[in-house]
Amino acid sequence: MNKHSMKICWLHLIWSTKERFPYFSDTSKAQEVISILKEICADHEIYYKTGYINPEHVHLLVDLPVGLSIEKLMQFLKGTSSHKINEEEMFKVRFSWAKRYAAFSVSNGQIQNVIQYINNQKEHHNRASFTAEWEQYMKRYDLTQSP
Repeated sequence: MNKHSMKICWLHLIWSTKERFPYFSDTSKAQEVISILKEICADHEIYYKTGYINPEHVHLLVDLPVGLSIEKLMQFLKGTSSHKINEEEMFKVRFSWAKRYAAFSVSNGQIQNVIQYINNQKEHHNRASFTAEWEQYMKRYDLTQSP
């Protein structure tokens, strides 16, 4: 991007493990994966703002780089992270993410609210399950697919 241009494209990304299996009930494994995701972001010049890994799903807030589509971003994040997780033999079985994901644009004025929401995931999901929350997203945006 040239010095006369400006771009901010915040995305709140959400995706789950395959079959929503709770691979990350062990918080140390969740922290390892956050580190992997941060590394992937740094390697691809993706600005990582915050993230949280629940037992069966991930929330990230990133700034989408110029020249990178959301689809390509998700391929980098999900593909590279699952490859590293399996390469490091983090689990006794082969790990994989679910095929689907959600990407929500976030206005600059809502960044602090989204950061707070992501950082408070543990408390949030004590009140509502991921499945219930996903169904609310589906109704709110009139969608029929699941991640």
